[in-house]
Amino acid sequence: MRKQNLRFTSSLLFAFIVLTTSTSPLLHVTSYSLSPPTMSATYFGETKAAGTTVQVTFDGGNVSPKYALGYWSIRGLGAPLTMMLCAAKVPFTLFLYDIVENDENGWNSDYFAAKKDYIKDYDSPLWNLPFCVDRENKNVVCQTNAVFSHLGRACGMLGDDAKTTSQCEQLLCEIYDLRNIMVQYAYGSSEVDPKGVLQNAMKHLQKLESWLELQAKSMSKTNDEDESAKRAKVNAVHLVGGKFSAPDFHLYEMLDQFNAFAKFYELDDFMTDLMRLREFYE
Repeated sequence: MRKQNLRFTSSLLFAFIVLTTSTSPLLHVTSYSLSPPTMSATYFGETKAAGTTVQVTFDGGNVSPKYALGYWSIRGLGAPLTMMLCAAKVPFTLFLYDIVENDENGWNSDYFAAKKDYIKDYDSPLWNLPFCVDRENKNVVCQTNAVFSHLGRACGMLGDDAKTTSQCEQLLCEIYDLRNIMVQYAYGSSEVDPKGVLQNAMKHLQKLESWLELQAKSMSKTNDEDESAKRAKVNAVHLVGGKFSAPDFHLYEMLDQFNAFAKFYELDDFMTDLMRLREFYE
């Protein structure tokens, strides 16, 4: 039953993209368009296996998107990746694959059959969801953090030097560990212990709180004001370098999921003692 409750239809994911690109404090996109594919692309331009295909463009652009993303027609890992592209106003094609329960026999999806052809046709034995197609370079990137990194570089959101790039990579791994707590809850077969789920998540959330505190400290260095007082006034709303980076989007998505989780189970506000994370989220 929990699997059914967490699934989103394609239309709900589209609504989520519109919501985040227009109202979220994390994103500031002035103009966007969601439409069926009308512009042809020569490399992975279409696939019949996807239940829905949509072009996301900005400011009235009428070019064939350089990038394509593929994921299940649920929120999941697709949400932070689409948010990042939307924040950077990078046009992309979104392929959403439907998956339905088959009574007691598991799941059915056209993607399962198509995957074999994808692997052969695009010389990509690592093919998985999510995937990113870099059409200009005729390259398919699979595995979540590899996709985050590839698109992060494309969007200028993977650090400005070796140090900040390494920081982005570390954070992407840490946030994925946080995500695994939610995945275990959503798809696990054991009885749910909501407080235990949050307790496990807090181990990672506290690390990220400390990280943001260090970001605030680096932003508040001054010679004419007490550092602790100055730091208390600083809102560290980005994880790296005081600006958007790839891990920002995954962390925002996970905080939103855990916030909904806590409200659903009527638990106490888990960000009460996580001031920096609350500032980041709000």
